[in-house]
Amino acid sequence: MYKKVLLLASALVVIGCSHKKDECGIQDKSDFEQLFTKDEVYHKALNNTQKAQLMASFETKALLTATYLNPVFKNRPCKKRFKNELENGEYFFVGVYITNSKTNKFNTKGYSLTLNGFKPIEVKKLDKNDPLRYEMPMVDNWSTYYKVKFKKTNKNKFHLIFENDRFGRDILNYSKGEKPLFESLIDSNKGQN
Repeated sequence: MYKKVLLLASALVVIGCSHKKDECGIQDKSDFEQLFTKDEVYHKALNNTQKAQLMASFETKALLTATYLNPVFKNRPCKKRFKNELENGEYFFVGVYITNSKTNKFNTKGYSLTLNGFKPIEVKKLDKNDPLRYEMPMVDNWSTYYKVKFKKTNKNKFHLIFENDRFGRDILNYSKGEKPLFESLIDSNKGQN
């Protein structure tokens, strides 16, 4: 009896801690190892994520979160999701929530999204089960998510502008180089010295 229980327990441990392969065939870490290792994609995505908020009368009318995807997937060994598309454009993972809207579309009802004044080339609405949603930070159930492609820019710094005719605009500043997590705090301290 004890031998059967011990054999069953050891089989469960081996199965639970075994290595898995991801969609690209690269050996992935076991579930146990994932508890103690940093998720590089999530970390890079978090470093390249910003939030824009349009307000009126101290009330949020629209909320947008945008993750600049090019630096997140640039050095990834498997580019199955983008199929080497990163060289031909600037890609963003965009989540939009608009108050009193069922569709949460950022390009209707006077809302617009531009990169340095240029409109997106392509906007793809992501399904609720899209794998990209599981890798990105700041994902919630009430926003609608898109993969947005803009024309490739040669500038190292650029501005993603979310605006509305009635509620104003919010500007998100991105750069192509590596940046510290709290870049805005560092920039504000330089002005004080």
